[in-house]
Amino acid sequence: MKRILSILFALTLITCFVHTSTASAATPAPQAKTAITKDADGGYYVETITESPSVSPFSITPYSATAATVDKTKSTSYYNSSNSLCWTYSLTGTFRYITGFSAVCADSRATLLIYNSAYSLYSEKHSHSGSTATGTIKMKYKTIVKGKTISITCSKNGTFS
Repeated sequence: MKRILSILFALTLITCFVHTSTASAATPAPQAKTAITKDADGGYYVETITESPSVSPFSITPYSATAATVDKTKSTSYYNSSNSLCWTYSLTGTFRYITGFSAVCADSRATLLIYNSAYSLYSEKHSHSGSTATGTIKMKYKTIVKGKTISITCSKNGTFS
């Protein structure tokens, strides 16, 4: 009986040392999707969405196959009619979802880069609610003010739009 218990104990120790952690898995490279929208004045917006996995306690759990925390960034860049980059507005949302059950946007933040000094910030507002992050920017060019709204939504299956 002692011999059987010793063998079971030894097998248990070996199993503990051989088991690999899910935290050591390689992080996938960010992926990007792009869409172009024409402007009435001859300019255009280039909208890009990228994903960067977050390092958080939610992604290192026994349930890591179904639970995830992901940062998604959607950027819109405005090019004038001369194909010159004028400004870029980026909205980042931190999303937590459990595949098939729920999704929530836990945080949102925004950045603005102005490349053409003729443009200036008129107003900016970003927020998050439920499973959506939303950002609205208004840019001023001479006497003209134009607005652009972007949003990122996460479904309960981890699909982003």
